[in-house]
Amino acid sequence: MDKQIAIIALDDEPNILSAFQRLFFNESFQIFTTTDYKQALEVLDKENIKIVLSDQRMPDIDGVDFLKMVKERKPDVVRMLITGHTDIKAAEDAINVGQVYSFINKPWNTDELKATISRALKHYDLVVENRKLFEATIAKNEDLEILNRKLKNMYEVQKEFTSTVSHELRTPLASIKSTVDLVLSKTAGELNEDQVKFLSKAKNNVDRLGRLINDILDLTKLESGKTKLNIEFNDLQPLIAEVVDIQKILAQEKGLFLDHQLPEKLVKIPFDADKMHQVFNNLIGNAIKFTKEGGITVFCGDYTDSNYIKICIKDTGPGISPDDQDKLFHKFQQLGESTSQVGGTGLGLAICKEIIERHGGKIWVESKVGQGSTFCFILPVTERRGAYGKEE
Repeated sequence: MDKQIAIIALDDEPNILSAFQRLFFNESFQIFTTTDYKQALEVLDKENIKIVLSDQRMPDIDGVDFLKMVKERKPDVVRMLITGHTDIKAAEDAINVGQVYSFINKPWNTDELKATISRALKHYDLVVENRKLFEATIAKNEDLEILNRKLKNMYEVQKEFTSTVSHELRTPLASIKSTVDLVLSKTAGELNEDQVKFLSKAKNNVDRLGRLINDILDLTKLESGKTKLNIEFNDLQPLIAEVVDIQKILAQEKGLFLDHQLPEKLVKIPFDADKMHQVFNNLIGNAIKFTKEGGITVFCGDYTDSNYIKICIKDTGPGISPDDQDKLFHKFQQLGESTSQVGGTGLGLAICKEIIERHGGKIWVESKVGQGSTFCFILPVTERRGAYGKEE
């Protein structure tokens, strides 16, 4: 198999060119030698050339001008200037115009020359490989950008569809609910035990579907940015105490305690009171739902020096496995068993996450199986929603 031409050597002295041929005779590549720069350019255009060596003083063209032509044709080719004269101007031109990789002085040291050529070949391969990787990256980024636009359009269509369907379901669902409630109230006549049982089951499922529709609409509006937060600096303590008092009745019905441990004085922070009510109701309601013994405690820590306060809801429930923890805060993912006294929508934690992040905070869970769960979130002490998309 013929060896590929990888190097072109241009010089007006045939003995110099012969020396090059002998020097690289046993290499895995060929070196093309010539005294005619036009012939050198023809070979450059046809072959996969990696290095061009040019003498500075040629009859028809100087080395710097020739290397400039090489650079215009094949920018990646490594260019090297051969000179037997001390010529500072030529060296400056070679650097500024020809952008040479290295100089070779006559007479040269054979070992040094071969080492220089070896480095130049590796340099060429590296440049070409980096260029290919860069081009591949650009192409991949373009593909990803196209895919991202498609996914974004699909997501917008999905959100619009979800919102439209949810709105359309509300009216007939409200009619069904009012009808069932009317029959259960015995306005239309007495009911036997089985009728009450079946209608009560229907009512529970209608209520659950209603909660699901409301949660879908809430989450869709939050994600799309259509829900404008009413942020005001306020005291979080009364809000926590109010939610605890409301939820305490449900906890006591299950034989559970529900307490809160708050600092005597808590700095006022910016938050939407209605949305924060929703967060506490979801988190405390979940804790009550999945706790069978013991109870729930709400903690609050003041970390004003670090610009945040930390709130935790700790329960004595069954705990959450690491695999299940990975599913938390995602849409339609429910904690624990799929059946419970109070049916969940699988959207509560996703809504909590969206609300907390819209406030500039973050939420997470700490849990071990058999040791209960602690849901924690932090809220900034100073306004910083601009960092993640404050409504204009």
